[in-house]
Amino acid sequence: MSQPDLFVGIDVAKAELVVHLHPAGTGWRVANDKAGVALLVHRLEKLAVRHSLAIGFEASGGYERRLALALHHAKILAYLLDPARVRSFARAERQLAKTDPLDAAVIARCLKAIQAELVPYTHDAAASQLAEHVRLRDLAVAEAIRFGNQLETTDDPALRRLLAAQVRRLKALVLQIEKAMAGLVAASKDLARRERLLRSAPGVGPIVAACLIARMPELGRLSSRQVAALAGIAPFDRQSGTSAKPGRCAGGRPDIRRCLYLAALTITRSGNGHLAETWQRLRKAGKPHKLALVAVMRKLLVTLNAMLKSDTPFKAA
Repeated sequence: MSQPDLFVGIDVAKAELVVHLHPAGTGWRVANDKAGVALLVHRLEKLAVRHSLAIGFEASGGYERRLALALHHAKILAYLLDPARVRSFARAERQLAKTDPLDAAVIARCLKAIQAELVPYTHDAAASQLAEHVRLRDLAVAEAIRFGNQLETTDDPALRRLLAAQVRRLKALVLQIEKAMAGLVAASKDLARRERLLRSAPGVGPIVAACLIARMPELGRLSSRQVAALAGIAPFDRQSGTSAKPGRCAGGRPDIRRCLYLAALTITRSGNGHLAETWQRLRKAGKPHKLALVAVMRKLLVTLNAMLKSDTPFKAA
């Protein structure tokens, strides 16, 4: 594939898509609806006749799905960028102002800087549907916890009955969504294969496996360093002159960290296997609880990445 000579940044909002071409410096807007996305794809196809394109857009709470699907169907190569990384790039450029056209331009320039290390976006209909279920389950769980906490501090009997009923309904909804998630995985040969591999590892149950499949589709296609950084559990060196501070994890996908945290807790509490031994060794060496737990999370994720890459189940050391 030839090197891109035109980088297209697309800022996604609920109502419209703002496009910026770099280094041309031109751009345009279209509505974020079926007709607008079709027009955008048509213009990109015409540009692709004269240029080698690299197209980037950010995850935007689901408003990017119509665009991503249209680009996939048109077989136009595109990249889904991490919004936190784009904002960090903007700050590094001292781009403090924030408007939709400026954001589109920053996305284009950021894409040019990091495109070589990115994995192109690929649409998986089954995984996308699973991701919607995972998001709704997380929302229902959070709401059940919120109402449950309110119940603990409420004295009025009538309000307590209302809150308790709401908690029961939310818990029933969670179970219903989890059942639907299991059905989606079972109905897809690829998802079932990936879930089977993931669940062969300690600490990985159906919910953790579904979260990883839905929220880290790159798993199995990246290096160990890349996958740890993507999850935000890769420690980065902090050294300057004679000062050498401990490495710090930053950025990444918080939803992935949360599910890995649950898996790591299960592993450390079991006390079995080489992953649990990592925890025990670090704690005996005087390492803090959080550092040891993150080390288990990172080792587990790197192991899962290698398992999917080689299509082999977990093997105890």
